[in-house]
Amino acid sequence: MSRPKICVLVSTPLAVHFFLRPHLKALSDRFEVTLVSNFGNDAYLNPLDLPVQQVNVGIQRKIALWQDLVVLFKLYSLFRREHFDLVITVTPKAGLLGMVAAALAFVKRRVHIFQGEVWYSRRGFMRGLLKLMDRIVAKSATHLLAVSSSEKEFLEKKHITDPGRMAVLGSGSISGVDTIRFRPNPAGRVDFRRERGIPDDAVVCLFLGRITADKGVFDLVRAFNLCSKNHPKLWLVLAGPDEECIGSQLLTIPSPEASAQMLLEGFTSIPECYLASADFLCLPSYREGFGMVVIEAASAGIPSIGSRIYGVRDALIDGVTGLLVQPGDVPRLAEAISILATDSNLRHSMGNAGRIRVQREFTQLKVIAEYVDYFAQILGSDNMNSHDQFAVHAQNQSEEELVVNTRLRR
Repeated sequence: MSRPKICVLVSTPLAVHFFLRPHLKALSDRFEVTLVSNFGNDAYLNPLDLPVQQVNVGIQRKIALWQDLVVLFKLYSLFRREHFDLVITVTPKAGLLGMVAAALAFVKRRVHIFQGEVWYSRRGFMRGLLKLMDRIVAKSATHLLAVSSSEKEFLEKKHITDPGRMAVLGSGSISGVDTIRFRPNPAGRVDFRRERGIPDDAVVCLFLGRITADKGVFDLVRAFNLCSKNHPKLWLVLAGPDEECIGSQLLTIPSPEASAQMLLEGFTSIPECYLASADFLCLPSYREGFGMVVIEAASAGIPSIGSRIYGVRDALIDGVTGLLVQPGDVPRLAEAISILATDSNLRHSMGNAGRIRVQREFTQLKVIAEYVDYFAQILGSDNMNSHDQFAVHAQNQSEEELVVNTRLRR
C-alpha cells in the first residue's frame, strides 16, 4: 500500500532551519513528504539535508501582487498534479497562497499552523488588509492549529476564526526543544566568550532571533544603553539574520562606552553556543505566536525577559522562569535588565525552574510526536508509534547535528 502524500509549504527555508527540520524527519518515516519553499531566499543558509522531495517556487514574504498570482497558479497546478492527501502551511504568505490553492485544487485535508500575526503591530489600512488575509487562510483550511493557547484566544477574540475550530497541541510551541543540544555548559561558555573577547566575569544579555523592529531590538538597545552606566560588566549580544538591514542604525544608539560592550552578529547555526555563553535572554517582541527562543534559553538554564504579549506569556512564567514587561516600555525593560544583571541568585533559580519546566512540557520528542499523531489522525492512519519512531530519529542524528551538539561539550 502506498504511503499518504503530504506537502509542507513555507515561504523560506529559514523556517525549516529554525523549527521544521525535526517535523520533516519524523513525518518522512511514515509519509511521502514534499517540501515547497522559495529556496532562493536566505541564500546564506546551508542546503537542507532532509529525506524529502523539495520543490522550489518563487514565493515572497511580502506582498507582491503579480508574483503572488503566479505562485498561486503554480501551487494550484502542483496540487492538481500530485494529488496530495494533506497540505500543511506554516508561515503567513505560505498560508494564504497555499490554503487558497489547495482549496481550489480540492485537496481534501488542509492544515494551517498560525505562529504569530504580522498585523498585530500594524495600524490603519495595512492592518485591516493583513487581518483579512488571515481570515481567508482560516476559511480555506479544513484544520487550524495555534502554537500557544494565548494565540488561539487572541485569534478567536479578533474573529480570525470561529471558537472551537482551532486547536493547540500539548502545552504549545512549534517543535519543542532538543534538551541535549540546549543545555547548561560551563566549559562551552568559557570558550565561546573567549573567542569573542567577552570577559569571564561579564554579565551577558542575549537577543537571539531575526533582527527586525517587530522583535523590539531598538527598545532593547536603548534599554541596554540606559543600564550600562550603572552596570559596567553588562554586555549585549544580538545574534540573528538582519532581515531589515537595521544593524547600522542599532549601532548608533549606545554611547561609545556602551557600544564597546555590544556585539551585533549575523545568522548562526549554533544558537546553543550563544545561549550557553549568556546569563539571560531578552525578547522584547511586539508579536510572537510562541516564544520558542525563550524555552530554548530555559533548557540552557538561563532566565528570560519577554514582552507581556500573547505567545510569550505561554513560554515564560513571570517571576518564576523570567520577567515580563509591557512591549515598548523602555524604562521598565531597562529595570528588568538591571534586576537580572545584578542578582545572580535570581538568575540561577529562574534558570533551574525553566529547565525543569522544559523537561516536563516542551521536550522535542514530546512535541513532535504530538504533531505527527495529529496529522496521522487527520489522515486516518495508525498513530500509535510516533513517539517510538521519533525516538529513533533522536538517536540517529545526522553527522552535521552531532558536530553542532558536541561543540558545546568541548
